[in-house]
Amino acid sequence: MSDAISRNIVSATTAAAVFLAIHAPCAADIQRRVLSSEVPVTLELASGRSEKCGVSAWSGDALEGSCGTVRWEDLKPSCAVTVLKAFVVAKDGQAAADATAIVLAMPEPGAAGRGIVEWAKRQGATPEAIDAARAEAGRLRAAREERARKAEVARLSAISPEAPPFPSTPWKNLDPAAFDEATARNVEAARAALAKAGASGTLHESPRIALLVESGDPAFRNDAAKLEAFYMRWSEDLARVGAAVRPQGKIPVILAGDRDRWRLLVAAAAGIDPARYPDVLVVYPPDAAGVPQPIVLVAPNSDRALQAYHASVGVARAMLHWARTPERGPPWLNEGLPRVMAEIQTPMAAMDEALRRDGLVAVRAGTPFQAVLQSSYTDPMWTKDFGLAQSMSYMFVRWLYEKNPDQLLRLAKANVVVPANPKAPPPSAPPAWQDRFERVYGSRIGAAGDAAGKWFFTND
Repeated sequence: MSDAISRNIVSATTAAAVFLAIHAPCAADIQRRVLSSEVPVTLELASGRSEKCGVSAWSGDALEGSCGTVRWEDLKPSCAVTVLKAFVVAKDGQAAADATAIVLAMPEPGAAGRGIVEWAKRQGATPEAIDAARAEAGRLRAAREERARKAEVARLSAISPEAPPFPSTPWKNLDPAAFDEATARNVEAARAALAKAGASGTLHESPRIALLVESGDPAFRNDAAKLEAFYMRWSEDLARVGAAVRPQGKIPVILAGDRDRWRLLVAAAAGIDPARYPDVLVVYPPDAAGVPQPIVLVAPNSDRALQAYHASVGVARAMLHWARTPERGPPWLNEGLPRVMAEIQTPMAAMDEALRRDGLVAVRAGTPFQAVLQSSYTDPMWTKDFGLAQSMSYMFVRWLYEKNPDQLLRLAKANVVVPANPKAPPPSAPPAWQDRFERVYGSRIGAAGDAAGKWFFTND
């Protein structure tokens, strides 16, 4: 730290900071302390910037003052040590122990962490207080990591409900009683989503589908029956390749009554821009165990064939979610496969040409399939033109399907047999998606992308 900053801190120490909070020895957490007068300091941020600040309070999470709230992890550890020393009254062992916990919880405290422990001992912190500070540092670190995880999930969810990480724990087969209990929870979650949008729905059921519609018209029973047929066809195909669907209750499908309701429903259930999802969206509210479970939201459409197609896309997503594990594949497969499944099962919708349109233009203008095959939901390929990325994904997945349907489904959700190769990863460790593709297809995904590009350059 510079001499100017050191002088600033020394002058701050003479400000005779007094705390207004009283603590029990070896407290299990760090309470917020309010300083009797503002302490001027210069903060050296981990980003490399320096900022002058008048600090009025501090806690286990952050300091507060004229610069707003600054989290400890946003400071350099050496700066955190210096400013905390400025806040702690001489020989206040408990405050020194709390300061120690804060520094030890920082990312890579290094020498700063070792130094503050010795300083705390000189300030009167007992061995028990130091041990408690180390334990508290672990809790602070875990809380910081959880905050970061939730912030990242929120950021990814704003891009797409499919973007956040999903668990990889295999699904369990439910007995009939557990299936009925799970169905009741799923339907309740769907009704709650409708209620948030100021609506309610009539339930039309089939053995594996729970269709909620803002209408009592019995004709919607036929829609539930068609989705049931879709489910049965693809569940048989998935089971054949070793990726059996393990339903966690019936799939709840909500059919919005009108466009205004659709916009309210998407905003309430997903908190994202409804304009990005004009036809279908699957959301994944966590169940009682914290495991994401699918709810299919379907927009109204005067063309019943198109509405059936969009509902089938949602049911396909839910089925793939429940096949083996919730774990997702790469975006191109995650977006392309449900659309391929739905288009094949609902030919009256005639969606194939529309699904290919944008992608064909791009491919014939020189955009390689690698642009989508090598990208994630956070890359510009998806964030700038989601529709184009979906179109190219559909084209590539459809191309794979036409070559060999079973290989495609095996790539998506089935276990891949690992060859007898000592350098190969063990079966318990799923290979990276590019390695997985090579194991299934016998070629690298880049080569497959090149071959698909050549085919689509002259074929529709």
